[in-house]
Amino acid sequence: MNKGDNLLGILGSIYRWRKAIRNILLVTLVGSTIAVLLMKNYYKATTVFYPASPELASPELIFGYTSQVTPYFGSDRDLDRIAEIANSMEVVDAMVTKFHLFEHYGIDSTSQKGRFLVRETFRGLYSAQKNKNDAIELSVEDTDPQLAADVANAARNKINEIGQRLIKKSQATLLITFEDNMNRKKKELVVLADSLEKMQAHYRLYNSGSQGEQLSKQLGDAESEITRSKARLEVLDNNPLIPPDTIQYIKANVRAYEAERKKLLSDNVDGEHLTIKQYNEGLPKISVLADLHFQGRKQLTFDQERYNQIKSAYNTDIPAIQLLEAAEIPLAKNRPKRSVIVIAAVIAAFLFSVLGILLVEGYREIDWEKISQA
Repeated sequence: MNKGDNLLGILGSIYRWRKAIRNILLVTLVGSTIAVLLMKNYYKATTVFYPASPELASPELIFGYTSQVTPYFGSDRDLDRIAEIANSMEVVDAMVTKFHLFEHYGIDSTSQKGRFLVRETFRGLYSAQKNKNDAIELSVEDTDPQLAADVANAARNKINEIGQRLIKKSQATLLITFEDNMNRKKKELVVLADSLEKMQAHYRLYNSGSQGEQLSKQLGDAESEITRSKARLEVLDNNPLIPPDTIQYIKANVRAYEAERKKLLSDNVDGEHLTIKQYNEGLPKISVLADLHFQGRKQLTFDQERYNQIKSAYNTDIPAIQLLEAAEIPLAKNRPKRSVIVIAAVIAAFLFSVLGILLVEGYREIDWEKISQA
């Protein structure tokens, strides 16, 4: 039975090589200790926040035009959106510029790969992801604890700025649309008002209600007077006791009212006085223009109010995130775990040493001469 095939054989091999193993472990211990002592301490600052609901910037919610309960925290989609913003290149580049990370990381900003290297270095020390409580946990590591906290808070503020900008960009588009629409409607109202004014002047119809009542009254009065006067003439015309002047007066009165009736019923719409035909022809046209002008002014008023609401929401500083915990200056280092590294290095050195010994022992027992002759 081969010694290497059982535990006693392995222990025997380790015992025979104990001095070599001891020396390897000592070298590994000293080397790993020196290496970890040369490592820089990295401090980790963390800030935690939730996405705010975009509906907080809705004019309907701001001005209370809906019975919907105001949602202060965003949905899962809002959480994903904020997480994408947090890991965007815009946030990375903003932090690199704001805190002069080229100089801090010792990277040449003029080199061809300088921008790539500083981004990769920062991303290796930066983390922004959802935690188990569905919040965004943003962490920054650095050898300077103050800088780590400052960068974490600045990155969070940049995320909030970008989130607000996206919402305000949509609102700005709406504002431009409303402005264009209102300017177009104002021009249309000017044209309608001018057409209405010309139509009223042409038909001499400025107040359809009162003028219609007046025309009806005038025509009714004329018809009544004509009927009464003719009835008087029938009774008094052949009466010798009635003076001729009275008869002439009544006839003149009939002719006057008949002339007035004729004028009211005249087809001459371009005359100096408003006629019933003018009224009947002009009223529908003027009513349509007046209604269009009224509806246009009403819609313009509504659009103006809506525009003012959106502009008020646009000018209001509504956060895109809800801060739960700001980053504080870390008091203890996050890494390296020096004792763990040294222990892991020694254990790894021992295991590789044993593996090497077993390989050496195994190859030593092989009859290479016999194998070569075969």
